[in-house]
Amino acid sequence: MIIIAGILNTAIPILIFILILGIVVLVHELGHFFMARRAGIFVEEFAMGMGPKLFTFRGKKRAAVEIEGEENVTLYTIRALPIGGFCKMRGMEENVTDDPEAFNNKGLFSRVLVIAGGSLMNFVLAIVLFSALIFMAGYNSSVVDFVVPGMPAEQGGLMQGDRVTHINGSRVRLWDNFMFMLETSGGQEMDVRVVRNGEVMHLAITPVRTADDTFRIGMSPVRRVGAITEIPEGFTDYQRATIIGSVGMSFETIGYYIRMPIRLLGRFLAREPMPDGAGVQSIIGIGAQVTEVYQEVVQHGIMPTVLTMLSLTALISVALGTTNLFPIPALDGARLVFLLIEGIRRKPISREREGMVHFVGFVVLIVLLVVVAYRDITNLL
Repeated sequence: MIIIAGILNTAIPILIFILILGIVVLVHELGHFFMARRAGIFVEEFAMGMGPKLFTFRGKKRAAVEIEGEENVTLYTIRALPIGGFCKMRGMEENVTDDPEAFNNKGLFSRVLVIAGGSLMNFVLAIVLFSALIFMAGYNSSVVDFVVPGMPAEQGGLMQGDRVTHINGSRVRLWDNFMFMLETSGGQEMDVRVVRNGEVMHLAITPVRTADDTFRIGMSPVRRVGAITEIPEGFTDYQRATIIGSVGMSFETIGYYIRMPIRLLGRFLAREPMPDGAGVQSIIGIGAQVTEVYQEVVQHGIMPTVLTMLSLTALISVALGTTNLFPIPALDGARLVFLLIEGIRRKPISREREGMVHFVGFVVLIVLLVVVAYRDITNLL
């Protein structure tokens, strides 16, 4: 029984991670698919997974211009490796003449929407999930609830009721963002901008290193209580999270996690302090983190586990949407750059040159992923 329990404790989070990854990739590819259909582009294949085909379903949509030797209907396929997917459109990799449903024959704006559609759908999924999670579970605001006597926050003049708006000129509304600024402060003095009774004030506060090797200033935020949060009997001093406020905080959360990779890259290049755990991870590394989080949170019950897994789904969706917009060859961002260049020079770059750039970028990307995966496996071992 102990062996079975141990196997399940490892197998279940791995299956959950595969499910999360499948949902996020499915939503991304559906973004491309729906935008392509809306633009009148013929989709040759909509695939989930990579590698050999396991199942193939023939759709009803036929191509307006049939090509000899091709299926000429949209194929929906499930492939062997559950690590990705793709939406293959006619005329995307090669020039197809005299076909009104070919990608290369559509207007520039339509093609931009088709390429960006995957990331846009990832952000929509994240907005829905984060809004629901914040409304149900609540969130920490940027308003000060309690100041620890003798700590830097009190010494710097921070008071209960102050609303923190900026740290070192960077806007702060999320508690996660506040903690990030503390963790990367290196113990240096921070310019904390607050609003107190409608007046903007600047406070100089220097974090101190605590026993758990983290930087703190000694304050706690006001928490908005979620819809499913149990309130102790007789406790009346609380505020519930509202639907509108939850949606607003979901946008703040997504914006924070979109900016995070850029900020971390900037700190890395400037050789500034980095938060623990920052760095590039492969699917193996992310899966290991999901497993670790699951094994820790499952001890607290089903509801916390479900909420945490949904939160991870939203985070991975933002990560996938953001990463795909990076101007890296073989990713959507690089294709958008080529379309931008086409719009500026009023004519497309030759498919041969663009294809070569994407091919070289794809090879480099695969090599990088293998190196990162090897590092993650070594760390696990």
